Amino acid sequence: MKFVILIFVIGILLRMVVKYILPVFRITSMASDQMRKMQDQMKEMDRKMNEQNKQTAKGRKQGDYIDYEELPQTPKGA
Repeated sequence: MKFVILIFVIGILLRMVVKYILPVFRITSMASDQMRKMQDQMKEMDRKMNEQNKQTAKGRKQGDYIDYEELPQTPKGA
């Protein structure tokens, strides 16, 4: 009789594990995987933006002076 009750209790415990604990474990592992993917995507985007900024900074020199030309003034009444 004790054996039957023990099997019954073990069966109930297994059902609880399969119904409640395993899905929670799967959900948390999937969520952490998704977060890791999003972080990797953000790092990749950041790396690309830094690359683009470096390339545009190389294309123009810092401190370049653009000469200023005065335009001839025309009379207002003309």
